[in-house]
Amino acid sequence: MTYTSRAAMIALTCAAALCAQTRIGGIIDKSTRWTPEGSPYTIISDILITSQAKLTIAPGTRIFVDKPVKYDDAIPQIDRTDSTTVAIKIRGMLSCVGRADKRIVFSPVKQSSAGNSWYGIVFDGSADDLTEIAYADIAGACNGVRARNSSPLVRNTIIEFNNVGVYCAEKGNVRLYNCVIAHNLTCGVRIVAANPVIYNCIVVDNRNNGVWCDGVTKATFAYNCVFGNGDGNFMECDPGLGVVREPAKEKNAKSLRVGTDLSGNLVTDPIFAGSPAESLAVERDLTLKTDKSRVHDTTLARALHDTLTDSSAARARFQKYPRYTLSEYSPCVNAGNPDKEFLDDNGSRNDMGIFGGPDYVQESK
Repeated sequence: MTYTSRAAMIALTCAAALCAQTRIGGIIDKSTRWTPEGSPYTIISDILITSQAKLTIAPGTRIFVDKPVKYDDAIPQIDRTDSTTVAIKIRGMLSCVGRADKRIVFSPVKQSSAGNSWYGIVFDGSADDLTEIAYADIAGACNGVRARNSSPLVRNTIIEFNNVGVYCAEKGNVRLYNCVIAHNLTCGVRIVAANPVIYNCIVVDNRNNGVWCDGVTKATFAYNCVFGNGDGNFMECDPGLGVVREPAKEKNAKSLRVGTDLSGNLVTDPIFAGSPAESLAVERDLTLKTDKSRVHDTTLARALHDTLTDSSAARARFQKYPRYTLSEYSPCVNAGNPDKEFLDDNGSRNDMGIFGGPDYVQESK
């Protein structure tokens, strides 16, 4: 699906959900909670969470962002784009923690093909220990997440169809774990004068660059998958990133054996469930022991045909899986950071992407 058609689908979904809504904007200076019962919340002007306040967003809540209907001089603007679009600015605390089956959604009322329908979620000196985004979808912004003088935790989140997925600037040391950053326009991750820590993420199919650094900053970027970014996977980054070594031998491994760079990063198709890449992997697996041209077992032959991308079985399989589910053939399975704190819930090594890592959800009262 193209960038434009996917963006149009997001816009139609948003428009259909606006029959009942809570319209909000302005300064939040006390503890506030948004819930599924009050959603969708439609933001019609900048929001500023002050240094003494906390916004809690409950699992399953939907937030749509509209064009600004008023200009609030009390909320400082970041740049010229910010003065014409709506931003969510955090100087205090944000607890935006969904669930795997109850994701929190941020998207524009009307999606622009340039990915700048709203400004984005901006952390500026926020209280890092009490600030988290998890199991959320962020789309259609100039910067999906932007951080300055902050180290927010962003995990298990889909950041797609923005201009820039994650912008780390001026000590915006985001902790970015197990996210999918895809289909953004300028780049998936932009790093300027910041030292973010990025583990177990999939940065794929962004229009221009995957990860764009400033040529000076030393970010921690390890155990990620970066693939299929139009103008290059890495730009002005550490020259060692993306330089692949020979793959390690693994016995009885379903996933394709691929090499990593010195930081454990993969530069290969992540192979999502139901994708054309999975069909090819299945075909390769079936032909490891048997030459396809000599198959006489019609059951096996039919199974092989059903893996083709134009078959009804393949289309049905793609629709049945949640977005960005890893195939059993994915090289991202058991390829994330091996440290204990990142282990999957079953105790196995971290799977890259939004379904990997521990489900350590903090409850917010």
